[in-house]
Amino acid sequence: MIKRLLIFVLTGLLLWPLSFAGAQFDKMSDEAQNLSGLIVDHAIFYDPPSGKIRLELYYQFYNFVLQWLPVGDQYVGKYEVVIRVKDKNDRQVDSYTKQREVAVSTEARTRSRTDFRTNQVSFLLDPGKYRVALTLRDRNSSVALYREIELKLKEIKSRKPTLSDVEFVITAERNSQDSSVFSKGNLTVVPLVTREFSSGDDHNRLLYYVEIYQGSDSGKSVFVETTVRRRWGSMVYRDSMTTSFDGPMMRQLREMSLDSLAPGEYELEVRLRGRRHKKLDQRLTSFSIAWTRDAMLRSDYGSTLDLIGLIAEPNEISKLDKLKTYEERFDGITEFWLRRDPTPGTSTNEVRQEFFRRVRLANRSFTFMRQQGWRTDRGRIYIKHGEPDEIDDYPFAPNSHPYQEWHYYRGGRYRRFTFVDENEDGDYRLVYPYDGLNMRPDF
Repeated sequence: MIKRLLIFVLTGLLLWPLSFAGAQFDKMSDEAQNLSGLIVDHAIFYDPPSGKIRLELYYQFYNFVLQWLPVGDQYVGKYEVVIRVKDKNDRQVDSYTKQREVAVSTEARTRSRTDFRTNQVSFLLDPGKYRVALTLRDRNSSVALYREIELKLKEIKSRKPTLSDVEFVITAERNSQDSSVFSKGNLTVVPLVTREFSSGDDHNRLLYYVEIYQGSDSGKSVFVETTVRRRWGSMVYRDSMTTSFDGPMMRQLREMSLDSLAPGEYELEVRLRGRRHKKLDQRLTSFSIAWTRDAMLRSDYGSTLDLIGLIAEPNEISKLDKLKTYEERFDGITEFWLRRDPTPGTSTNEVRQEFFRRVRLANRSFTFMRQQGWRTDRGRIYIKHGEPDEIDDYPFAPNSHPYQEWHYYRGGRYRRFTFVDENEDGDYRLVYPYDGLNMRPDF
């Protein structure tokens, strides 16, 4: 039997329960790959001066992954990032190493799941297969987080116009005099590493960046078509434009409104067409719209009630269900969260904020087929109880279906939840006892 034990060690984190609706709401890790707090993404471009492929590697991590030490009236974190690029023969062809020291002003910020640091590292490579490994090492604790991706870089040069990858963008502006790692020509483009946009915030827009390479064709104009579809659903957005080359490459920073998009998973497709509307190239990539109170109220009130029903009292849901107008529903949901606000009178409702972070992470981690992650058994338990203190994972258990055991013991009564993948298709179902209580620890 293969047993993999995952222990969630949150360095510098004080686990403090927030009570609501008779349950315990412990601090959770932010949306991140494998619940770790480190997210890695990439995009591929062409570099005309060198004739090589430009691989841009993006990484983002949250404050809570570091151990912070008090120094005077500040808290100091130290970390090292090491990136190694190896070819298909496992030979290292490039590398990057950077040590940094950062400081924050309060102890609370050392535990933050909203404060993050984003960086970008670029490599010029020949076409081929590569393995890229990134290690983030905390120099105060020696704890390390590791990510690895495998890539096949195809030749971008062509007679006909071609597209780069699509880079989702959190912010962009015209360059100042000083360039940065995020510079692209006269633009500074900061990647949205999570690929998750928030509808209802001050910006309420989707930004993406793409490059178009003219190739050796003499054509001076191209037709660019952008479509957005719900994953497993219909098209919800389309636009098109004709643009002309004034050099071997053009840079496109595009945006669209999020007003009409409901929370969930989407696919964005960019198509490039030439004379007689002939398709020249296309890129398909995915993104998501975050599950927030405002976005859900606008798009799906029934799902809103199902979702908050995970933590609500039955009589609360029955009262909310009777509300008819948007204004009544908005006021009702607002009051629902006000009753759970641990710091009334401030601009932040910590319980609501953490709840929707758990929802977003559940959707990122546990979505199965067309079922959103928050509706799955693992997603519901995660939203209710937060990050497990330990997970026992048995993916290849002999004489048994794959299963997982989640253990909770730091936040109060011991609970153990067992999820079984009976069909061996990745859909783990919760088995009795459904509340996880009256179980003996098996470690």
